Amino acid sequence: MTTTDHTAPGGHTSRNSTLSTEEQLALAVEFRVPIPHGPAGGHGEVVVRREATGDGWAVTDGALTGVRAWIEGEGWRPVWDIGRAAAYQHNREQALTLAHKVAGIEAANHQTLLAIAAGPLAHARARQFTITCPRCHTPGAEEYGEPIRNTDDFADCARCRSCGLEWALDPGADACCTTCGGSGTPGAGPGRRRTADGWGPAPTCHCHQLYEEPGH
Repeated sequence: MTTTDHTAPGGHTSRNSTLSTEEQLALAVEFRVPIPHGPAGGHGEVVVRREATGDGWAVTDGALTGVRAWIEGEGWRPVWDIGRAAAYQHNREQALTLAHKVAGIEAANHQTLLAIAAGPLAHARARQFTITCPRCHTPGAEEYGEPIRNTDDFADCARCRSCGLEWALDPGADACCTTCGGSGTPGAGPGRRRTADGWGPAPTCHCHQLYEEPGH
C-alpha cells in the first residue's frame, strides 16, 4: 500500500494511506482490456503499456518478446519495425479508448475464425477461400485481379478489409498461410531487401513451395 504524509492543523504529522483515484491511476504502468468472447490465454486481451522512460502509452498485444503495437489504419505492427516513438504515441486516455476499439475488432476476428472452423469441411474451405492478412492477421481478405500494364492479363492479389494492406499472391505459396498471406514473403513485404553487399532477395516464407494447388 502506498502512503502519504500530511501535516495536521495542530502541527502533528500523520500518515494517510488513502489515494485518490487519479493518484492511483498515475502510478499504473499497464492496463489490460479483455477481448469479449475472445480466446483464452495471453491473446485474450489487449494490453496498454506506459513507456518505461517516458510518459507515452502504447496499445500492445501483451507479448513479452517481439511485442506488437496497434497503429490506426495499419493494425498490429512490430515495435522494432515502427520505432518506440510511433508505438508509444498516445496519452493514457487515448490509449485506453483505442484499446477498447481494438478489443472489439479482435473479438470479431475471433468469431469469424470460429465460424470457419465450425463449418463442414472447414479445413478444405479455409485453404480455398480464406486469406488472412499477414500484417494485422484479420481473416477474410478480398481477392482481386490487378491489371498488368501493357497487357490484357491480371495478377492475383489480395486486399485486407481491416488495415487496407494489398499484396500479390504467389502460386507457389499457401494462400492460407497467416505468416505471408499467400505472398511467399513473410509479412507480404517487398521481394528484395538491402544487405551489406547491396540488394538481395527477401527471405522466403516457410510455406513457399510446400503447398501445391491441384493442377500445379
